[in-house]
Amino acid sequence: MSLRQIFCIFLTILLIWTANVFAGPLSIGNFTQVKLEYQYTDYFKYTYPNPILFEYPDQQYTQPLPYIADFPENRALLRIIQGLGFNDELEMRYQYSDLNEENHQDLFFLKYQRNLTASADAHVSGQITRGISGFLGKMIEVGGKYDWAGFFLASGSYAYYTNESDTSDSDAHSFQLKLRQSLTNTTAFQVRHDWFFAKGETSDFTTNTLSFWLSQWLPTKTAVHLEYRYHWDTTDLKSFSPGFEIDQYLSWATILKVRGRYYYGKPGNPEALQSLKGDHFESYAVSAILSYYLFAESNVSLKYRYYWSDQDIEMNTYLLALEHIL
Repeated sequence: MSLRQIFCIFLTILLIWTANVFAGPLSIGNFTQVKLEYQYTDYFKYTYPNPILFEYPDQQYTQPLPYIADFPENRALLRIIQGLGFNDELEMRYQYSDLNEENHQDLFFLKYQRNLTASADAHVSGQITRGISGFLGKMIEVGGKYDWAGFFLASGSYAYYTNESDTSDSDAHSFQLKLRQSLTNTTAFQVRHDWFFAKGETSDFTTNTLSFWLSQWLPTKTAVHLEYRYHWDTTDLKSFSPGFEIDQYLSWATILKVRGRYYYGKPGNPEALQSLKGDHFESYAVSAILSYYLFAESNVSLKYRYYWSDQDIEMNTYLLALEHIL
C-alpha cells in the first residue's frame, strides 16, 4: 500500500471520528470543515518540444524547455480543518498534481494554529512533497499574526526547506512580512515582502518580491482589490505584475469573483533567454469564480481561468470545489 493511500485512509478515519466525537449541541468551538477540490487544465497551443537526438562531436545537445511553470493538467485536493475548542485548530491537507504521464506530485501538509489572545495567533506547519526522479521536499514553517479588529494587521513567518533527488540535495530559507492598515471604514492598504534564499552547489540564489494591495468596499455590495507586484532575483530576472479582483455579492448565498492579471518578465540569464522568443515574456490571465451556499454550512464553487502569453501558450483551467462544515 502506498503512502498516498495510507494518508487518505487516515484522513477518512479521522473525519468519521471527529464527526462523531465533536458533533452535537455541546460542540461549540469544535468543528470539522472538509473541502474537496478538483482542477483540470487543457492547452490550446502548447506542447512540450520533441528532443533533439543528434550529437555534437564532444557532447550531446538537448533542446531547452520553454520558459513555463508547471501547470498541472489534473489536480485533486482534500483538506480537513478541525477545531479543538475556541483557541486551537488543526489543518490536514493532501494534494495530488499530474502534469503529464511522466510528471506527478504528492503533497502532504499539516498545520497547528493557536489563538494566543483575541487579536494574536501563532502557527507551526510542516509539508512533505514527493515527485518523480526520487524527488523529496520537506518544509517546516513558524509564524504569527496580530489583527486589531480589522483596522491593523501584521503577520510574519519563517520557513525552512530541504530538497532531495537522485542527482542533488539542497536547502532553502524564506521570510514573509505583511502589513495592512485601514485608511477609512471602507478602504485598506496592504504591503507584503517575500524573501527566499537557496544555497546551491555552484552559486546561491536569492529572490525578493514586493506586493501592494489597495482594497475598496462600495455601497453596491462590491469589493474592489488592486494589486501590484515587483520581483527581482540574483539571476537578473526582473518582473512586474499588476492585477485586480472584483468581489460581487449577488445575494446572501451567491458571490461572484472576477480576477485579472498581467505579467512582464525580463531574464538576464543567457540560459533562460534560450528558452524564450525574444528577450522578455508577457502573460495574461482572467478568471471568474462563482460560489453558492447550498446551506449555511455548505458551499460549492465553480472556477474558470483563461491564460495566454507571447510564448505561444494558451490554456483553460476549470475547477470544482465543495466545502462543508460538520
